[in-house]
Amino acid sequence: MSEQEQQPYVVVERRASGVVAFLCGALVGAGVALLLAPKSGRETQADLKEGARRLREGTGERLTDLRDTLGERYDRTRDRVETQVGAFRRNVADRQQQAGEAIKAGKDAARQARSDLEARVSESKEAYRAALAEGADPEDHPEDGSGDGSGDATGDEAGEAPEADEKAGDADGGASRE
Repeated sequence: MSEQEQQPYVVVERRASGVVAFLCGALVGAGVALLLAPKSGRETQADLKEGARRLREGTGERLTDLRDTLGERYDRTRDRVETQVGAFRRNVADRQQQAGEAIKAGKDAARQARSDLEARVSESKEAYRAALAEGADPEDHPEDGSGDGSGDATGDEAGEAPEADEKAGDADGGASRE
């Protein structure tokens, strides 16, 4: 035996509509009736006409039923799809609203943080200017104990840094208030 012969068989059955089965059965029945009928030609013709009439009526009824069934299924499917599309649209609208609220909250938080920062910078500048006005060296560090900052390398560096910070703050402060 070859490998192909050893493979299992897969049978795929397709369900035909009832109309096709009905028509096939009617044709086979008509053929058998003609062969086995002990009737005259006129009687057979009358029977065939009656059979054709019943076949037309049955087919018309079945087609009407099929059309109605398909129409109902179409309507149900359309309603289901419309419901799902509506739910999807509401979900998208909700997400857009949430995103808009989050953006607004972020902008508000950024404005508040900027305002707080500007207030702190302003307070620091005022404290620095007040110390200069009193004649005290704002660079003196009471914790190092020297008080005058002389001979201290970090004192010289610290003396330069606030002026640079103040200039940078003035430049930044002016630009940020525009």
